[in-house]
Parts: sequence; C-alpha cells; structure tokens
Amino acid sequence: MRLALAFLLIVAGCGFAEAQNSPKPSDEVLRQRLLLKERFNKGYDVQIENAHDRIEGRCKGEAKRHYSALHPLKRRKFIRDCVARARR
Repeated sequence: MRLALAFLLIVAGCGFAEAQNSPKPSDEVLRQRLLLKERFNKGYDVQIENAHDRIEGRCKGEAKRHYSALHPLKRRKFIRDCVARARR
C-alpha cells in the first residue's frame, strides 16, 4: 500500500512540475500578437519629428552633460535658454 501511495505521489509531482515549465497559452498568444504588431505596424508608430523637437532634444543632451541630475532647476533653465538661442 505504501509503495502504491508513494508511486502516485511521485507521478502527481512530476505532472505538476511539467505543467509549470510549459508556457500558458494566453501568454504565448500575447507574445505572438506583440511580435506581429512590431513587425507590421512600424510605419504607423513613427512620430513626425519637427525642427523644434530636434532642437529641444539637442539642448536636453547638452544640459545632461553640463548639469547632473541633482540640479534639475539649472538643467531646465539651461534647456529654456538653449532653445531660445536656437530660435534666434
């Protein structure tokens, strides 16, 4: 009797262990959807970049080089001044 009970416990334990390793069908479906979205919608997700966005991005990069994250007020002021200088 003990041998049969031990055998059943081992079989049940292996079954649960195998179920944990296999991905859930919903996770796999979600992963496939995301891959398809990335593959086919690349042209639609691109944002139109204008001159102001480019200037602001360049100024933000310069501000990061000049001021650390501990000085956010100085960084913002530098960005505002840089964008104003670029517009002139």
